[in-house]
Amino acid sequence: MTSTTPRGGPDRREQRRIATRERLLTAALELFATQGYAGTTYDHIAARADVGRQTAFNHFRRKEDFVAAWIQRRHALMDQRAAADTAAGRPAGAALADVLRELSDLMAEEYALAKGLFDGGVLQAVFGSGTGTPHAILATVERGREAGEIRRDADAEVVADLIADAYVTAVGRWLAADGDHSLTDTLLARLDVLAAGFAA
Repeated sequence: MTSTTPRGGPDRREQRRIATRERLLTAALELFATQGYAGTTYDHIAARADVGRQTAFNHFRRKEDFVAAWIQRRHALMDQRAAADTAAGRPAGAALADVLRELSDLMAEEYALAKGLFDGGVLQAVFGSGTGTPHAILATVERGREAGEIRRDADAEVVADLIADAYVTAVGRWLAADGDHSLTDTLLARLDVLAAGFAA
């Protein structure tokens, strides 16, 4: 019998696993946004996703793993943005600004979720536990170094980490202030300072 799975693509079992995981993640995020992180249990998530409780545990061993997966989902979107900017030949500085704008837009779209996770201390804990610098930022910095747009004596990982750290702290202050200022403007201002350096 001929398989309908494209060569190198996931088989049906893997497709089902991915679909179940995405359904669980979507269910968890919806519940976190509407009834709070602390008020959401695995039973709630499993019921919303229409799976058994053990299935939810099999995909996400800790409740914090849902939040980490949410952040990783955003990183995947940033990878798409960076790839499009690379294909278009967009300068690295402008591409980094694009990534930060898109992250800001996503945060604004999911403000209730992000605010609830932040107020409960979960977002900070997950950021601090090693979600890592988005690959899109590192790849864009490396491309900028190769093109001579960014100093070649500057370590790409250090530069990328500084940009990512600036994003995390800006988001924390924005959420703590109940979103009373423009996150996008704050992020772009920080990027300008980092790009210019501190020397007079």
